Parts: sequence; structure tokens; C-alpha cells
Amino acid sequence: MSKPISRWSIALLTALSIGSAAEAQRLISVATLAPSGSTWMRGLDAANRELRRRTNGALALRFYPGGVQGDESEVVRKMRQGRLDGAVLTGTGLGQIHRPVLAFMLPGVFPDRATMERSRVALSPEIERQFNTNGFVIAAWGEGGSPRLFSQRAIRTPSDLRQVHPWIWRDDVILPELYGEAGAQGVPLSLPEVLSALQTNRIDTFIAPPLAALALQWSTRATFVSEGANSFGIGGIVLSRRAWDSLTPELQTTTREVIQQFNTLIGRNVNRDDESALRAMTSRGIQQVSYTAAERAQWTTLFARTRARLVGTVSDAAWMERVRTAR
Repeated sequence: MSKPISRWSIALLTALSIGSAAEAQRLISVATLAPSGSTWMRGLDAANRELRRRTNGALALRFYPGGVQGDESEVVRKMRQGRLDGAVLTGTGLGQIHRPVLAFMLPGVFPDRATMERSRVALSPEIERQFNTNGFVIAAWGEGGSPRLFSQRAIRTPSDLRQVHPWIWRDDVILPELYGEAGAQGVPLSLPEVLSALQTNRIDTFIAPPLAALALQWSTRATFVSEGANSFGIGGIVLSRRAWDSLTPELQTTTREVIQQFNTLIGRNVNRDDESALRAMTSRGIQQVSYTAAERAQWTTLFARTRARLVGTVSDAAWMERVRTAR
């Protein structure tokens, strides 16, 4: 006759069972530049809680916020090496995987965000197939806000850019051409370097959505902001093909459903908070620069010349035209 199991044996078996369950849980590592507590991270954390609930704890996301895994070029490199499973990327980061996606962010292409979104939706199946070919999966497209030009002196025409020290994101391929066309000299920096560069006056001008400028504390070093956005940010939650294929079909379906559901919510919140951030800045004294018709015409000319300079760098002219006209 077998001996009864003691209380200590039961406790030991229970502990081993809990340990095995914890080890069996699949964690997807995801890097993002979004700061902790920001609109983006609150939405992502909510999506993670729902994913845990829907999978009974079998799958969860482990976020690395605030750029702790490096700038987006480094993050994409880590995904290729298998050191990260995924990332929440801006359009600049998406361009590290498939350069033609940057055509949606070229200045002066779209009159408003809704027009850009219609074009992106129409062409996204082609882009997603190319991401797949390059070893990545776009789990969901995201909102990047509406970038504005912030500065410490009023910038009304492209020639005014020659008198300032604008920031250029090291990973960006668009702004160097825009500033070059304007005859301005940009200062290349990684994103984590921007705040200290503003504080030490190494730069005095930057382009960013108001919500990002507020969350990253850049707006504390700005006196003026442009009257409107001339391009519209895009983004996406991207996983490496290796990480995606490691999930069962059921987990893939659940992951995509949850991410897309909450990404829609994040997008609405980002657009709402972007507008609120701009109102908060202007109420605290940041002045919005209004252009005359003649000044707007100068910017329109600059944007057209910039797009021409980027043919062959971002994409061929045919793709740029498709992006402009797709609906």
C-alpha cells in the first residue's frame, strides 16, 4: 500500500507546477521609444493585459519603453539578430525594413491625415508582403501624430532655416534632403540625445508631433510652432518573422486581434492628445506662426523639390505617384 503524500510533498509539487507554468509562458520582447506613462504606453499596457487574459497567461508582451534598447535602427538590427522579438516603430523605423514606406511621410503630399490613411490602407497589402519577404510581420499599423516645426525663433519661410540649428534624426533620410534643399545645416543626433542638445543650445529647432514633444519634454525649449502639419506620421507594431512563426496559429490570430483592437484605440487617443498637447503649449506661451499665402507657396515649392531629390532614395517616382493618388 502506497504511503499518503505529506503536506510538504504537496507543497513541493505545487511549487514545481507553478514554476513550470511560469517557464512555459511565452514572452514576446518588444522595444519602443515611447516613454513610460505616455499615451502610447498606456494603450500598449492595456493590450498586454488583454492578451494575457485571452490566452490564459500563455502569451504576454514584455515592453522595453523609452528607448532603452537603442534607437530604431539598432532595434531593427536586434530583431534581425533574434535579440528582440518585436518593436513599436515610427515611420522612420519602418523605413529601416522597407524604404518605400517613407513615401507616405514625404512633405506636402497629402492635404490631411484622412487622405494619407486612405492611401496607406489601399497599398498596405503590398507593403506587408514586402515586410514578410524581408523577415518581418506588421501586426498592426499605428498613428504617429501630426508633426509640427518647433523653434526658438519664428520661422516663416524656408530661408529662415539657414539661421537656426535644426535637429536631424540620424536614421532619417527625408529631413537631410529638405534642409539641404533649403540651404540649412542640420545637426544629426539620435532621439535620446535631443533633450540635452536643446538644453545646451546645440540645436534650437526640431520637427515632432506636439504629443511627442510634450512627452519627451522637448516643448519646454520651444518658443514657436508652425501653423500646421505638412506631413503625417505613421508607425506600426512589427514582429520578426522568427518570433511570429514560433507562435501557434491560434496564438497568432489572438495576438493580431488584440493588437489591432487596441491599436485602433491608441490611434484615436494619440490624435486627441496630440491636439490637446498643442492647445496646452499655446496656452503656456508657445506662439503659433501663421503664414501668408506667399510664404505658404515657398514651403510648397521646397516640399516639391525635396520630393524630387528623394526619388531613387525613398523609392522610384512611380511608387511615389501611386502613394499620392491611391485612395
